[in-house]
Formats: sequence, C-alpha cells, structure tokens
Amino acid sequence: MKGKIGIITVLYKSESVLPEFFQSLEQQTYKNFVLYVIDNKSPDNSLALSEEFKTKSLFETVVIANADNYGVAKGNNIGIKQALADNCDYVLLSNNDVTFGAETIANLLNETLKFNADMSVPKIYFHGTNLIWLAGGYFVKRNGWSRHIGYLEQDNGQYNTAQRTDYAPTCFMLIRKNVFDQIGMMDEMYFVYWDDTDFVYRALNAGKLLWYFPSSVVNHKESTSTGILSDFSIYYKYRNFVYFTIKNRHTIYATYILLGNLFIHIFKNTLIWNYKQWKIAFKAMIDGLKMSI
Repeated sequence: MKGKIGIITVLYKSESVLPEFFQSLEQQTYKNFVLYVIDNKSPDNSLALSEEFKTKSLFETVVIANADNYGVAKGNNIGIKQALADNCDYVLLSNNDVTFGAETIANLLNETLKFNADMSVPKIYFHGTNLIWLAGGYFVKRNGWSRHIGYLEQDNGQYNTAQRTDYAPTCFMLIRKNVFDQIGMMDEMYFVYWDDTDFVYRALNAGKLLWYFPSSVVNHKESTSTGILSDFSIYYKYRNFVYFTIKNRHTIYATYILLGNLFIHIFKNTLIWNYKQWKIAFKAMIDGLKMSI
C-alpha cells in the first residue's frame, strides 16, 4: 500500500449526512485508511449514529467524543494529533456533508504522489448538480478575501487539468504528515471559518505545494451545520477575516484591506442586508480587532 491515511471529520449536527458519508468511505477502492470521528458534543444523534456505523463498517473507525463544542479548528487538531500518533503518513481533512465515488481517495493519493504535492484537493461539485463548487482557488488582492475557481459554473471540462493552486478550503484535503511537522496545527482562535485558510496560507509561505486534481471528484452539501448567511456564519466569517488579515498580512496591506472592507460594509451592505445582519458583521469586525491586540 502507498501509505496510511487518517481521515478526520468533525461532527456537529451531522446526523442527516452521516449515512451517505460512511457509505462513500465503505465503497473506496483504497483501503489503507482509518476514520477519526470527532464529535463536538452534537445536540442531535450524531455521536450515537457514528458509534453504530463504527460497529458495522469494514474500515477502522475511531470515535472521539468531546466534552463541549470546541469548534472545527480544535476538533480537527484533536483528530490530526491522534492520526499522527497512530503513524498515519497522510491526513485527509474531510467535511461529512460530502459524498464521493469509489476511486476518489485512490485518485487523489495517486496524483499527489505523481506530482509530489504536499497538499491536494479534488474537483468539488454542489451535491446533485453539475455546478462546480471548487476547482482550486485564489486570493483577491484588492479585498483580501478568498475565492473558489469555477464557483457556480456548469462543468464543461474547462477545469480538467491538474495544476498548482493558491488556495483551497479543507472541505476535502489530503495533507502529507511533514506539513504538520513543519508548520504545526490549526489555529484554534478561529473556532470555525478561516482556520483552514490560515493553515493553507502558512503552509504555502513555508514552501509547501498545493495542487488541484480533477480526476478526484467530491459532491458537497454546502453549509449543512452552520447555515448559509446565518447570524452564526456572518459573525465568524467577518470576525475571523479581520483576525486572519492582521495576523498574516503586512501592516500596510492589512490596513488597506481592512479600511476598504469597512467602507464596503458601511455603505454597500446596508443595501443588501437587514439591520440585524449589518450590526452582527460590524460587531464581528470589532471583535476581530480585539482578538489581534
């Protein structure tokens, strides 16, 4: 076998998506993996369901029940540390609101070895559609936010070439063990959102290579646990954007980005959001500044 993979997935209100997630793993042609299920004290039946699937699955599953909701970053770190302690050669960080075909992990690993990638991501679709969710990614210099290549485009084969990429979320990302040895774990200050961006940004700055491999395919049920444009997601996305910018960007560039985003929020978002959403985002940006002091 080509190396042991530790698959890390963090649960929170994941009950509805777990059956298809476990089914996807069950059918994989690549078998040398261990699934690490990290439950963040889910208020639903996620933990019990995981324990049930553990007894039925043919692959090894380790279930870790946290005493509280520690957030995605700390949840991932708990799983990563256990996988590395169990001598895994690779870590595959995976959402559980995803489904994928039998060759997905095999293709991702084969391409990773072929191109000597340190980190790799597949082509990701919106679940049940031919619409692309991710075909690699990049940072937008004028505002500091990240973007997915191909987002909401119909897939006509326009992103079928393997290539290096400047950004990707850890929705489904294969990472060599030595990346963690060199740059450490995820920053738990984020709790959720931007924690993966921070990790990838630090890895790339350390000279690690991130590749996009379209031969590996995943389907994503977006925002199953946090909701799209929920109060929760607005708060943490904006708070953590500010924290990430101050932490990782040069002072002059960070100032330019933050002032620009504040201007956009004050004058543009008033036309898009209701007052409650506007107020949450404004408070989030202030809290992001406080985190960075």
